[in-house]
Amino acid sequence: MLQDFFTPLSNHFDFDAAKDYGNIGGHIEAYTEKKFPDPDKFDVFIIGVPEERNAIDNEGTGLAPDAIRQTLYNLFPGEWHLKITDLGNLRLGESTSQTYQNLTNALLLLPVDSSIIVLGGSQDLTFGLINYYDLNNKVYNLNVIDAFIDGSLTDSGFDNENYLTEILRKDDGHLQNLSLLGVQSYYNHPDKFRKFKDLYVDFYNLGELKKDIFEAEPELREAHIVSLDVKSMKFANMPAQVQGMPNGFDGIEICKLSRLSGLAPKNRFFGVFEYNPLLDQRLTGANLIAQLLWYYIDGKNNRQKEYPEISKSELLKFYVENEVVKLVFYKNPLSGRWWLEVPHYEGESLLISCSEKDYENAVKSIITKRIYGILNKLTV
Repeated sequence: MLQDFFTPLSNHFDFDAAKDYGNIGGHIEAYTEKKFPDPDKFDVFIIGVPEERNAIDNEGTGLAPDAIRQTLYNLFPGEWHLKITDLGNLRLGESTSQTYQNLTNALLLLPVDSSIIVLGGSQDLTFGLINYYDLNNKVYNLNVIDAFIDGSLTDSGFDNENYLTEILRKDDGHLQNLSLLGVQSYYNHPDKFRKFKDLYVDFYNLGELKKDIFEAEPELREAHIVSLDVKSMKFANMPAQVQGMPNGFDGIEICKLSRLSGLAPKNRFFGVFEYNPLLDQRLTGANLIAQLLWYYIDGKNNRQKEYPEISKSELLKFYVENEVVKLVFYKNPLSGRWWLEVPHYEGESLLISCSEKDYENAVKSIITKRIYGILNKLTV
């Protein structure tokens, strides 16, 4: 039973008072000692996973789920039609591997058309999310928002600093694409970039995204899983991190990325990891996480049908042919989103998300990094 995987929320939050006052805490149904929610009645699930045994030098992150709830549930909801539930905290296994498995097994029991917010814990919990697709024999795209490339150059143990290596190693054809957003080069060994680029991982450095945060939209639009490390944010906005990051996404930018994740048609899982309430100053970090989760839910609530839910015939078609390229782009006139048409091995063409800048540069005979990456993967 689904209930067997979770422990009820403590009595530290007054859900009845939140309902009377109109807070988010009164807008949701939570697992308490009184009642376990019926999963078939909800669109969005919140799950806490207080696992920190693989959190290198970040003891305290296991306290994060309950600390985040205290701030999130005191906010006021938007005009949301979505039904939201909080299933409480996942029961941890005797080992971290068992915790990953517990997480995966719980996810397998949730409605397939639902969205799940995971409150970590350490970022290696992403492993439990990708296992969902492996066990279902389904392909997926993973998008990681982080300043660091959490991969190892050696065969060291598995933890929150090298879980991506294990994900790439175990992949049996289900992982279609891995994108890293907000990477800061000076924190990562050059060999890591070479190693991961050889595995066709896409990188978007912090600097280029701060110039135009919406250049991340095509990557987020394709992502089934978004895994967010709070170290992607600068310390001034996120003091509750084990490393004081002078640079990173600010509060507005991270909320924009979260809302774009919610708007994405393929997105199923959104995880926030590495927040440490023991380091939080005046709950600044908890408040920012609450706000970015608000924007994620708001994105989900306002999501409109998009390709491939709508027919290709409803999109505008643009041909680009010059001395450099011969490409076909599509645009949704209602949403303003763009796609690049690429051939498929089964004979039918596919549309891959891109941006208007990708199209505009192609017209000027300039191949952007994103388009180059898409075309390069076709030759593999």
